[in-house]
Amino acid sequence: MKPVVIASNMYNEIERLPRWFNWVKKIADGGILIVDSGSTDGTIEYAEKQGAVVVVDPIIRTEGYGPARNQLRELSRKHFPESHWCTYFDADEDILEEDFHIFRWTKDYLIYDYDVVAFPRIDWHDWERTKAENDFRCAPDWQARMTRLNSSCKYIRRLHENIVDFKNIYCNHMSPKINHYHRAVKDKRTDIGKLCAYLHSIDEMKDTYPEHHKEAYYRELLEKEGL
Repeated sequence: MKPVVIASNMYNEIERLPRWFNWVKKIADGGILIVDSGSTDGTIEYAEKQGAVVVVDPIIRTEGYGPARNQLRELSRKHFPESHWCTYFDADEDILEEDFHIFRWTKDYLIYDYDVVAFPRIDWHDWERTKAENDFRCAPDWQARMTRLNSSCKYIRRLHENIVDFKNIYCNHMSPKINHYHRAVKDKRTDIGKLCAYLHSIDEMKDTYPEHHKEAYYRELLEKEGL
């Protein structure tokens, strides 16, 4: 068996945490780690009561997604030294219980030729999963979310992070699907849009990926309102 840490960056996610912990605790046999940006809605206290290790650090809002992923790997090694994998899931994501057995098989039996596992992600418009933006069978939106903690892989770029320095990445359409509900979390859309506009503006590698089609709009809001 190869234990896995489920790790996440969070900020004011109290409304989504009961649902998130309900499924995460069923597969996190190595531990649960949350790096919180300074929530004021009870997220920190709730997560600690659920048994998670919580570290308060606004790294994702100051340095971006790549550095935040690398920090999650470092903290997983520190707080859960017996764990083999680190996997990242946001508070507005889940995998269905019907996919748990595939998740466990992958983490326990995947050969060492692979340092990274990518999961297909489905972008849902609602929590009931009645309308999807993409079909994972032809547009899987691969997410490199599970990494061996003893590997040298790391994430780069502040926004739309990429992974480098790995042996191989395992991609299989039969892998668990990440259900992403960000379109249903309307109260966070503006905050995330402003954050992404800010991170793109300070990224040393910003010329390697294009602007989002609504980035100019969020940049104007950022100038007026701040983060």
